[in-house]
Amino acid sequence: MNEHEQALTREQRTEVAVLGSARLAEDDDRWQQAYRLGEMLAAAGFATITGGYGGLMAAVSQGAHSAGGQVIGLPMRHWVKLEPNAWNTMLRWSTDYGTRLNYIQRSNAVIALPGGVGTLSELTLAWAARQTEARLVPLILLGDCWPPLIAALREHLIVGDEDLQLLHFASNPEEAVMAVKDGLRVPGQIGPGPRG
Repeated sequence: MNEHEQALTREQRTEVAVLGSARLAEDDDRWQQAYRLGEMLAAAGFATITGGYGGLMAAVSQGAHSAGGQVIGLPMRHWVKLEPNAWNTMLRWSTDYGTRLNYIQRSNAVIALPGGVGTLSELTLAWAARQTEARLVPLILLGDCWPPLIAALREHLIVGDEDLQLLHFASNPEEAVMAVKDGLRVPGQIGPGPRG
């Protein structure tokens, strides 16, 4: 760990984990939205956690880095053919997926952008934790993909009003960052309990 990383480690910042696709490129509107989200999180003083690689993770990282923010990547040691993106200011390496998920779970807030199976798995893990953990973190879903997907889960699984109240939908980065700020102002409380 170099001197810069050690200084960042000593800083106690509120960490916001951002989930999203590694497949989308800069010519996609969702990439531009993710970049703006990164900028806004950094401007608000939050440290940003992403998976650390490409696509929307790189967009958020680059946006946060351009605004002078701390960017924490979560690369996997056995993904030897992938290089973490250049905008990470710190890397928290994992040897297994469970460790990587634990870093997300320890964040102060979670924002889910459009993504695939990995994004969905991370989102549902954070959502289940909101039901049961003593530390109730804000969980924000940014993008027009989420309302119909969550509605389908409600229709086809056992998902009730209490479960849906744990989610906050945002249509733009400004709403997402405001939802993080508002959610962090709520005193800690225990979720409604296991509802599997």
